[in-house]
Amino acid sequence: MKEVQETYLAILRAALWGDELRSECVNGLTGERLLKVIRLAAFHGTGPLVYDQLLKLQDLEIPADLRMQMKQQCVQSMMLHQSMLSILSKAWHSLVNIGVHPVLLKGFALAQYYPQPHLRQWGDIDLYVGECNYYKACDALREAFPGIEHTEHEEDNNRHYNFVFDNTVLETHRVSAVFYHPRDRRYYKRLEAKNLTKEAPTIKMEGLVLKVPEDTFNVFYTFLHAWNHFVETGMNMKQLSDIAILLHNKRKAINVKQLHEMLFKLHLMDVWQLIMYIMVHYLGVIQDECPFYTEKCGERAELLFEHIMSEGSSRLEKKLNTSGLSYLKRKWLTFQLRMADSCLVRPYAPRYARHMVVSDILHGLERFFAGK
Repeated sequence: MKEVQETYLAILRAALWGDELRSECVNGLTGERLLKVIRLAAFHGTGPLVYDQLLKLQDLEIPADLRMQMKQQCVQSMMLHQSMLSILSKAWHSLVNIGVHPVLLKGFALAQYYPQPHLRQWGDIDLYVGECNYYKACDALREAFPGIEHTEHEEDNNRHYNFVFDNTVLETHRVSAVFYHPRDRRYYKRLEAKNLTKEAPTIKMEGLVLKVPEDTFNVFYTFLHAWNHFVETGMNMKQLSDIAILLHNKRKAINVKQLHEMLFKLHLMDVWQLIMYIMVHYLGVIQDECPFYTEKCGERAELLFEHIMSEGSSRLEKKLNTSGLSYLKRKWLTFQLRMADSCLVRPYAPRYARHMVVSDILHGLERFFAGK
């Protein structure tokens, strides 16, 4: 399995940085080993990136049916990009026309930084509209997309409101991230108010001018999103690749002082350093492009990386069946689930795990006294 992992990572690095794949990286890549690399790429949401690299190798023996499947995946990724762009364009204009200025978050905006953007595997379309414009935006999008399945109610405790299309989901974000500690929540709200506004930077995507987060905040947010995925359902290499690509492309724009403040105030510095170690040792990011990199966390970072490689984003989200339970019983079971999250994190980031415990206790007390 170690050889398969190393081969997969070598191919992924070539795809990320636009390098020519060295022949020694794929020596002996036939039969079952080739299939394992292909499956690992699909498992980690990096299929098209890896398949494209393999298809370029003239001397690599790939069965005809498998070669065709890989080509189809790359073509489908390109076609999906176009269909998602059409949805995004319609949603964007619908919101701008009513005076709402959305900000494009996460993957669809990050793809532009890849050597071949259409090969980044697609997920959702994420538009941040903020709390003030949330209801107004949901109304406008329901009108723009009649007949499309959507979230039943837009409520104040929802993170986002979803429109479910055949091949993607349009997520209209009331907030871009959720924090349980009251102090963290207040600070992050200030970050949103400063960095996700109508004055945000813009990018052009096939004639469409889109607003994206401010560069330093975008680097922090991309990391935060990936880490939240790890805590909730697992993190995959696609999410780590997004961080790597953004670190490299925004290396001159990152305000290190501001980034340090975000990480320090939200207690995430030790987690950040784990990810930076992975960036350097596994994804080929230059150490100078990884702020606050340190070797001191190496042992824990290695453990985290092995966890990520084996699990990807395959962990089932924990859901409680609370029907028929008393209010206090429901609260207790929810609290136990939160404690399980901190136990998951503790071997890798013990300081952050302690902060999670404090946050969960305070959040539980908040909701208890509010009668929620």
